[in-house]
Amino acid sequence: MPKNKAKTKTAIYHPPKKGMPYMVVTISPEGVTATAVESKDEARILASKKTLKVLVEDDSENSDPVKSSPSP
Repeated sequence: MPKNKAKTKTAIYHPPKKGMPYMVVTISPEGVTATAVESKDEARILASKKTLKVLVEDDSENSDPVKSSPSP
């Protein structure tokens, strides 16, 4: 019996009008990701990456609930 392996697929959509961004759309088992980029080269580089992990860090003191003191 063949295994049902879901593959990641990526497509680059060219802008419909001048001045609009290129769209890089990735469909994977984890979900759909759409990213706007300014140039065709950026779109090709982004589409060629196998995985894209984004790490968001917040440098504010109150971002950590353990460190923040409760309001009175």
